[in-house]
Amino acid sequence: MGELLSNVEMENVPRTMIFYKQQHTFITKELTKLKATRETLEQSLREKERNEHVYLGEVTNLRQETSRLIRNSTRESANLEYLKNIVLRYLKSSGSERRQILLAIFTVLEFSDQERSSVKHKLAPGWFS
Repeated sequence: MGELLSNVEMENVPRTMIFYKQQHTFITKELTKLKATRETLEQSLREKERNEHVYLGEVTNLRQETSRLIRNSTRESANLEYLKNIVLRYLKSSGSERRQILLAIFTVLEFSDQERSSVKHKLAPGWFS
């Protein structure tokens, strides 16, 4: 009976060893796959972090540009109101005051020298004397 038991145990040992070897191989392959997946995910994360810095810089630039455009819009609105008031005064005025107002219009609208000359030429001679 003792001899029979040891034969059964001997038969089970190789089967157990084969099973463990198969399990070890399977687990090793899975571990390799998981390591590769982790490496891919880590690379992706690093890339996303680099992109985040770029995007944050772009957001900052866009915010600054938006603020600048809002300021410009406000200035343009104020300039338009100022120009309206100048033109209104020009239309209501006469004589030397009209000449002064016309010079202000030239300045606000940034007339070139050629444009100024053209306007002065169209007006009555001596008007700008």
